[in-house]
Amino acid sequence: MTSDLTDLRLMARHLEGDPEQADFLLDLSNIVRERSLGGADRSSLHRLRLVLDALRDLTGDREVTVHAIADDNLLNPAHDADFPDPAEPALLREWHDRSLITAHATADPDLLDHAKALGTPVISSDNFKGHRGRHEWIQGNQDRFLKPERVGPSVRLVPRDMRFFADREVSSADEHDRLRAARLLDQRGRPRSDVLEHAWQCPVVGCTPKPALARGKVVCQVHRTLLHDCGPRRPRVQLKITVDGVCRAWDNLTHDDTREFVLGRGHLDRIEDRHLDEDRRRRISRRHLVLVSRHGTLRVLDLSTALSSVRTRRPGGEPTPWEPLPHLNQLSAGQSREELLRAFGPDDEIEIVPGVLLSRSGQRWPGERHEGVRAKPPRRPRDGDDLTRVG
Repeated sequence: MTSDLTDLRLMARHLEGDPEQADFLLDLSNIVRERSLGGADRSSLHRLRLVLDALRDLTGDREVTVHAIADDNLLNPAHDADFPDPAEPALLREWHDRSLITAHATADPDLLDHAKALGTPVISSDNFKGHRGRHEWIQGNQDRFLKPERVGPSVRLVPRDMRFFADREVSSADEHDRLRAARLLDQRGRPRSDVLEHAWQCPVVGCTPKPALARGKVVCQVHRTLLHDCGPRRPRVQLKITVDGVCRAWDNLTHDDTREFVLGRGHLDRIEDRHLDEDRRRRISRRHLVLVSRHGTLRVLDLSTALSSVRTRRPGGEPTPWEPLPHLNQLSAGQSREELLRAFGPDDEIEIVPGVLLSRSGQRWPGERHEGVRAKPPRRPRDGDDLTRVG
């Protein structure tokens, strides 16, 4: 596919640098790299031209405008070879210099913030799965997103059903987005386990570092200092506590075959009263659940007086009916407590009391305990550990 630079330059009339003045928001990197729109090149401005043509057909407005937001790397000269003609990335940089388009390290946060604040429709093929924790309005939305589809030699824009994604899918996608931003994915898009499965120390006192790769070196995302490799890091599982469907607290549990962990009322002290009423708070026992990590698997037993329940909710499917969680009072003479423990799998959720659920995050490499899933818990148990330890 060769470029017609004159036609490409004419697209500038539809580019609006002020998001408040634009008719639509456009995910520029996503559109330019969407190969299903035509062409074998990794990137092409011809795809943007097809989308703008489709937008004029959809609206009937020959002067329709878009506020286009790109990832920084789309404008990086190191990626010029991705285009069929070097004049195309040069034109993108010219538009950026003229403030006709904007670019950020990652485009999605600004794109979605504008969409939320302004109510402007978004043109993109992205599901924005990893952003739905912060932008819950995306879940199931059917009128704020348009997707380009190839129809013969042209493109049409169709309304999108953004569907609902399970919370575990959202947190997994969010982790993948953050790893990509930190350059911790390999060339095939797989997480760099050689970095993620190690503990790292920052030379800045008091810093609990989040690693990133820069020029092949592991650096602190905040201070950009070289990190010291402290050796293998024990695997963790992140547990999330949701109240009426919203994540309000979390805990990281380190896999440890020699210890058990008890979760109880104290772990919910961090949740503000306006989110968790006193009646339900009182029904949560001080020692409500015991969690046991054995050989990389997680199992659970109910210790409470409230009697908790468990169900399985697999992505894309209906949840199974609630069933009682195995309870310590079911232990019979001669029976080992280990025999009562029930597997607590990635798709399971436990109803501690009505409306208060415990589930596993989709994150494979949860960070240090201060990072949180959606918000930092305001308070932690007095012992300061990830979970109350027993044994």
